[in-house]
Amino acid sequence: MLALAFTGLSGVALADGTSNASASYNFQTLDVPGSSQTIYWGINDFGELAGQYEINGGTAHAMAFRQGRFQLLDTAVLGTYFSAAGGPNDVGTTFGGYADATGIQHGFVIQGNRLSTVDFPGHLNSNVDGVNDFGAILGVYWDADGVYHGILRIGRNWDTSFDVSGARDTYPLGINDTGESVGYWDTAAGAVHGFYRDAKGRISTLDVPNSAGTVALGINDVGQVAGYYFDAAGGIHSFVESNGKFQTFDMPGAAATFATAINNLGVIAGDYLDATGHRHGMVATPKPSVHGH
Repeated sequence: MLALAFTGLSGVALADGTSNASASYNFQTLDVPGSSQTIYWGINDFGELAGQYEINGGTAHAMAFRQGRFQLLDTAVLGTYFSAAGGPNDVGTTFGGYADATGIQHGFVIQGNRLSTVDFPGHLNSNVDGVNDFGAILGVYWDADGVYHGILRIGRNWDTSFDVSGARDTYPLGINDTGESVGYWDTAAGAVHGFYRDAKGRISTLDVPNSAGTVALGINDVGQVAGYYFDAAGGIHSFVESNGKFQTFDMPGAAATFATAINNLGVIAGDYLDATGHRHGMVATPKPSVHGH
């Protein structure tokens, strides 16, 4: 799961090359009861969610939301150290990362009641950021140097590492059923850019026009990409990109809005920052189109 520093409050959304779609969504706050932080990293076509939560600002733990109920994954499955979950995908697979007692991070995949730890061979830390309905695993690994590298696993032993040319870090974050993936890359100077990787492995940069930084986190099966971007004043807003066109949006009243996943119905999951600095789980559902005569 993703960790980036952020500062500032929400400013004016970009106008050049984008349109604002905030009024096109119904927004819902959905927090784990009693939590001081709720973040979603995934949503499927049935409206099931997965992410992480904190109690009283403590350690983040993985959770899922299915059939109207929260399922806390940490103590039963992943231990009591840091954990975070993405998905579920449409066949019910949940995935993510967890830390062990030494602080080393491992990826995981949960299918039904079976937990599989995913470690990419030869590397210190691993994380699983996406599993599509065909079982392809999108992940990231990093060693003692702290530099992130993308990796795609198809089958048991076919691992393909990849990096954006010229990047310091390459951090993939979402994959769809056609094998397309998205994420972010950065430079040693700290500039952050989104990227798109097609099913053949060709990578291109995906940036909100005139933004000060872009992070792409989710891609659905029709190629819509969701993520967030930084404006010139340091404000954080969310976006959806479709066929090269960007729509921006903000959770009403939020200080910052983070879109992290998008399903095939265009429903977006993520979180937002309130004025007191707390992060709340968010679901943004497109409003029905109204056609008159």
